[in-house]
Amino acid sequence: MNRSVRDASSSCSFGLATLFITIISGCGGDSVSQLTRQLQDPNPEVRYDAAKGLEELGVEGRAAVPELAEALDDESSKVRYRAAKALSKVEFGLKPAVAALGEALADEERDVRYYAAKALDDADEDAEDAVSEITAALEQETDPEIRYYLVKSLKNAGADSERAVAALEQASREGDKDTRETAAAALEKARG
Repeated sequence: MNRSVRDASSSCSFGLATLFITIISGCGGDSVSQLTRQLQDPNPEVRYDAAKGLEELGVEGRAAVPELAEALDDESSKVRYRAAKALSKVEFGLKPAVAALGEALADEERDVRYYAAKALDDADEDAEDAVSEITAALEQETDPEIRYYLVKSLKNAGADSERAVAALEQASREGDKDTRETAAAALEKARG
């Protein structure tokens, strides 16, 4: 084992070159809390690596949902992207992040919006707290992949407000087949 690998696994440092080693070594089973602390580091590269490490943990990173939600407001677009992607890998238990994910749908970066929409789809009924933001995003978004996840999010959230229904009606007439079919199913669900 070379010195940098040995040092990384023994110190649990999350530098650029050692993140994957730290995750593999598990840092004594405390990798989520280590990575969560790194989300507060002044260096955006360290924050990025921490969010990426939590993304790699997937469901195991669920305890970091509140901190990942905070990272959606990071000054670095790279960190916001990785935080959104990490949240999309958690799969459930996203309620503490729903409001921040809803706000992230208006991010200037496409990948942040994409993974925020994908995470809100995974939030299922919990996404109900962000129906207004999801609907507003659906009204403005032109990217077909993001629109698909926005429609799925509204369907899962049981969105039945007049505005959400109007946005779903529009989506059921536009775009790709999957989005149109999902929007039609969402409308059926909304209309009971």
